[in-house]
Amino acid sequence: MELSRSKIDTEVGISERLRALDPILLLASLALTGFGILAVYIAGSDGGGSYALNQTLGFVVGLVGAVPLALIDYRRLKKYLPAIYGLTLLMLLAVTISGISAKGAQRWIDIGPVQVQPSEFAKLLIVVVLAGYFSEHRAGDTKNFIKSLGILGVPALLVFAQPDLGTALVFGAVFFTMAFIGGARLRQIGLLAISGVVLFALALKLGILKEYQVARLTAFLDPTGATSESYQVSQSMTAIGSGGLTGKGLDGMTLANLGFLPEDHTDFIFSNLAEKTGFVGGLLLLGLFFVLVWRMLHVATVSRDRFGVLIAVGVATIFLFHIFVNIGMTMGIMPVTGIPLPFISYGRSSLVVSVISLGLLQSIAMRSKEGYKGMDA
Repeated sequence: MELSRSKIDTEVGISERLRALDPILLLASLALTGFGILAVYIAGSDGGGSYALNQTLGFVVGLVGAVPLALIDYRRLKKYLPAIYGLTLLMLLAVTISGISAKGAQRWIDIGPVQVQPSEFAKLLIVVVLAGYFSEHRAGDTKNFIKSLGILGVPALLVFAQPDLGTALVFGAVFFTMAFIGGARLRQIGLLAISGVVLFALALKLGILKEYQVARLTAFLDPTGATSESYQVSQSMTAIGSGGLTGKGLDGMTLANLGFLPEDHTDFIFSNLAEKTGFVGGLLLLGLFFVLVWRMLHVATVSRDRFGVLIAVGVATIFLFHIFVNIGMTMGIMPVTGIPLPFISYGRSSLVVSVISLGLLQSIAMRSKEGYKGMDA
């Protein structure tokens, strides 16, 4: 069956495949990319053309991966799941062995003239691996559930050791959602959630968390405290509140332009945008994110196989978690974790993976269309 599907799929013309794309998903992603390039260009204290140029290059690199991924049958990935998992572990191990340190974390590796953050790629690769496993093994079976935890556990520990608590939390959110869709029982998920809380409390008690991670949690509990982390959150909330309905303008006397909004092009880029474009600009951005996630979930509902459903749900979970946590931390309702805002925060690795993720979802979407010759009825 798989061979016949692959043969049929190769006979489908590229023009027919392009017509089968999800146009709303495509337009939403393009709009967010443009929004992001503009956002990093107007970043106050350090921004400018170099950020926008790098972000544009990241988008182009992402397209190089996304276009062929959209055109091929996503189900072929199931043949390479062991290799995909092995690649994930190798990338994360490379960071541990020879990674580049910055701001108290070792998360990057040099590939030629560019720095790459493997943990960003690991998020998508783990989604594919878990989707392959849960599509063949029902998560409600205790043995399968434990095995899936083992699959997730190794890369999660490697990421946590960098240390990258934010990505480790993304892994957790992805696992909970995909395991539930994969048939896990609520009791299993509940026990795992309780275990996670207990382990986190132990890590905090035993001093396993880094000093800056503890400081971020403290700033979340007391944003008015006399620490640099509390200052970040306080300035972010002030910037958002001062934007008003339509904002202060791109060249206005904003906290970002005056150099009083730290990380205004990365972690706190939403604060920068909200101050300059106001409630209207912030609402427009949230609206685009809503459309994007809605179409991702739509892809999950129309997919004709469990593998496609699970991939779409996993990718949607990554985006939802990133959006909620990043915007939440700028408002003081979530702790600062360093999780980027998809398509908007400056960072080539994050943007490349976001674009590639949508290429994979387009592959699922086009093969769900009635009459598409690349899909057996």
